[in-house]
Amino acid sequence: MSDTRSTSAALRSELEDFYAHYAEAIDQKRPNDWLSFFTDEGVNAAGTHNNISTTGMWWYVDRGLVDLRERAAYTNGYHWHNPAKTLHVITNIRGHERDDAVIEASAYFVMFVADRSQESQLHVCGRYEDMLVRQGGRLVFQEHRVVIDAETVPQNMGVLL
Repeated sequence: MSDTRSTSAALRSELEDFYAHYAEAIDQKRPNDWLSFFTDEGVNAAGTHNNISTTGMWWYVDRGLVDLRERAAYTNGYHWHNPAKTLHVITNIRGHERDDAVIEASAYFVMFVADRSQESQLHVCGRYEDMLVRQGGRLVFQEHRVVIDAETVPQNMGVLL
């Protein structure tokens, strides 16, 4: 989010709850539930800050329910073969509602990973740049863009961000 508008307390609370449930679905390895956080036409994209800001290129862009289901299926397969635990921390949440009822939101995230033989280690960090709408009485992503800090490029992209 590029502007400096303040986030109302009610919207901040709503966004904090949304991101907490989003992180929980990922960390509890429920990629099929992850799908419910998107509209049917939703976009999910990830890339590094350096790549996006200099070339405009994203590592991947999933557009619509078919692509999002494919991402969830890939993640299901990854979880089956890699029992690592993940822990997301999401903070510095900001947002504002536009006149067209779209909510522009941003947040910082940190993701830690641990397998059975290791302590938790930093896996990746960055920020979310999102467009959300209310659907069925709850927030969902219209666009979820993950901008990864280039210094923490993950060794694998098998996990959801």
